[in-house]
Amino acid sequence: MSSFDSILSFIEGVKSVIDVSGAIQGTISDAISSGIRHAFSSIKKQVEHALVRIAVMLLGVFFMIWGGAQFIDNFMPYRGLGFIIIGALCGIGALVFLKGDSAA
Repeated sequence: MSSFDSILSFIEGVKSVIDVSGAIQGTISDAISSGIRHAFSSIKKQVEHALVRIAVMLLGVFFMIWGGAQFIDNFMPYRGLGFIIIGALCGIGALVFLKGDSAA
């Protein structure tokens, strides 16, 4: 056996290792993608329901704030002053909430 034949044998061995590692990589990649797809499909319905609940809750809060602003606006001498007062209170509340969140 010449040295050229041994080099060719070595190259063929490296090629077969690369082919096997590529096949393993493809199998692992397929397993990970199917696992992610299965996990997403199993939690998709719960996430959708949670988002609908949050949207309905935020809509209710919006209407409560709107109603409060209109109620206060009926007693103010200038139109829109109730909305300014409620907006300022909501802005202050948001600042307090964000300041408390950043301290953590």
